[in-house]
Amino acid sequence: MSREFSNVSFPDAGDDSRCDDVNRTIVLSDLAETAMGGKTGYHQSTAEVGSRQEKHEVEDFIGGMNISPYISSELDVTADLVSPLEEVNEKYALLDAIGKGGTATVYVARDRNLRRLVAVKSLRQGVKDYSMYLKFFVAEAKVTAQLDHPGIIPIHGLAHDDKGGVYLIMKLVNGKTLHDYLRNLSMNYRMRGVDAFDEDMELRKRLELFLRVLDTIKYAHHRRVIHRDLKPENIMIGEFMEVFVMDWGLAKVLPPPGSPPEPPEPLSGTTRYFPPEVLAGTRDDPRSDIFTLGLILQEIVTLQHAFNGTDDKEILANIRSGNLAPIEHLYHRKIDKYLRAIIQKATAYSLDERYQDVGDLAEDLRRYMGGLSISIKPDTMWDWLRRKFFGRRN
Repeated sequence: MSREFSNVSFPDAGDDSRCDDVNRTIVLSDLAETAMGGKTGYHQSTAEVGSRQEKHEVEDFIGGMNISPYISSELDVTADLVSPLEEVNEKYALLDAIGKGGTATVYVARDRNLRRLVAVKSLRQGVKDYSMYLKFFVAEAKVTAQLDHPGIIPIHGLAHDDKGGVYLIMKLVNGKTLHDYLRNLSMNYRMRGVDAFDEDMELRKRLELFLRVLDTIKYAHHRRVIHRDLKPENIMIGEFMEVFVMDWGLAKVLPPPGSPPEPPEPLSGTTRYFPPEVLAGTRDDPRSDIFTLGLILQEIVTLQHAFNGTDDKEILANIRSGNLAPIEHLYHRKIDKYLRAIIQKATAYSLDERYQDVGDLAEDLRRYMGGLSISIKPDTMWDWLRRKFFGRRN
C-alpha cells in the first residue's frame, strides 16, 4: 500500500502581523528595561516590592510555534504499515551483533549516507509464532516513535531485507543499564569497603538518575501509555549520564475512561517486578507502573532486591502476600525515614494506598532531596527546627 502526504504550508504573515511583531518587540524591550531598573518612570523601590505578599508566576511573553494541532492524542498502536519499507542493506551497513534475546538480535550499524552509528534491532525469523511477534515488533516501533521525550530512545525508522526480515533502526546509546550500574557500585563496595566511598553522594546521584526515569514515565502516562516491563535492565544510562527507558514491547495504550473491560491478557513481564494486582488479573492500571518504580527505587537505595526468593515460585509467593524485603542497606548504611516512607508509599499493596500519579512520587522525591517536607510524612516541629538550624532532618 502507498501513502500520500499532503504538503503542510505555513502562510506568510501579512503587514498587520509584522506590525504586531514590532509592537511586541517594543513592549518586551520596555519590560526588560523596567525589570533591570533602566526606566525610572517604572522603577519600584526594593521596599515596595518586598512589601508585597502575593507572588506571581513568570509570564511567557515570547511565543513559539504551536505544533499541537499536528499531534494526535491517540497513539496508533496497530501493526499496519501503509508505506513500503526501505531495504536495510541499501541504507545501513550492519557491523556487529551487540545483543541477543529470545526473539530479536541487536546490531551496531552505520548509516551509509550520514555516517552515524545506529542500533538495529532485528526480529529473528526462526522464532516460534513469528507472525505474532512481528505484530508486537511493529507495534513497539510505532508506539516508541510516537512517544517523543528525551528519556525515550529516538526511532529512526523501519526497514526490511530481501528475505522478509524486519529491522527497527534507532539511536545507539553508548552506556550501561541501571542493573549493571548498581552491580558495579556494589562490587566496589564489597572489594574496598563502603567507607572508602562517599555513599551519601553516590545515593544522591542514583536518585537524580531515577528522577529522570520518573519524568519519562510521567510523560508516557500523560499519553495514556503504561510500560508494564519496568526493571533496571530496561533503564539505560549513557556515557554523559543521559537516562533512557527502553523496551516498550509490552507497553499498553489505555482505553478512554468508561470503556468496557478488555479481555484478560497472558501474564508477561519480569517475575521479580510484577505488581500484585497483575498476578490477580486486575485490569491494567498506571499505578502498577508506580509499584514497579517503587521496587526499583528500593533497589537503588538499598542495593538489593525488594522481593527475595531463590526461584520464581518463591518470588511470586512473596509478591502475592506483599512480603517485601526490609528497607535495609546491603552495606548497613542508615536510610533516612523520609526516604523509607516514599518507598513504602510507592510499593503499597493496595492500589488506592499508593501514589496515584507518578508526578506525586517525583515531587516527594524532589522535595526530600531538597531538604523539604514531603506530602506523605509532614515534618514535626523538631524536624523543622533541625532542618532550619542544622540543615538536615535526621
